[in-house]
Amino acid sequence: MARMQVAPSARNRVRAARIVRSMRKRSLVLILPALLAGCVAPEAARVDDTRRPLDTLPGNARLGEVEADLLATARARFGAAALERTLAAPTHLIVKRFAGMAPPPPPPGAGADWRPPTPSAMMIKDSGRWLVATPDGWRDANGAAAAEIEAVMALREFWDEPATSLACPDYGASLLLLRAPARARTVRNSMCTSVADRIVLAALRA
Repeated sequence: MARMQVAPSARNRVRAARIVRSMRKRSLVLILPALLAGCVAPEAARVDDTRRPLDTLPGNARLGEVEADLLATARARFGAAALERTLAAPTHLIVKRFAGMAPPPPPPGAGADWRPPTPSAMMIKDSGRWLVATPDGWRDANGAAAAEIEAVMALREFWDEPATSLACPDYGASLLLLRAPARARTVRNSMCTSVADRIVLAALRA
């Protein structure tokens, strides 16, 4: 039985395809361990120095807007130097809470421009301990609150949760920006009870 002859050009194309597949496999072998080990540098957070913190969060806010407001709020409340240190830390956390449709009543004597409070917190993990930013510097975090944050960060449910949750009536929103070793920067907009909301509330207690 005669053997089929393959034209030289066809043989070259087959050989080239095999080389490309081999190169792709080698690239994956080299890159994947680095990704898993957190060795690939994350994209730097962009801080807009002209942006002002929001008093209310639009219902259709995208994650980019959420992150921008978290950074603007942290810069306004804790200072540019503290925010720079935070973003340089391998483990850091910035949170903010917006009141729902039934916010707390204004305090006595509040003017017409009064807005519901939007509590926020900024934290870093330094030498194994959590520190909380204040307008005057840094202090140690509350131990119970820091333990709660660590416990939730260890949950697979937290990392598998959608970045944006469906809105619940009168819930408001809990915003979160988290960077942890071997993890990409995570931004969350929780408009209903969620696992991420537990980290936000713990950070506000810290």
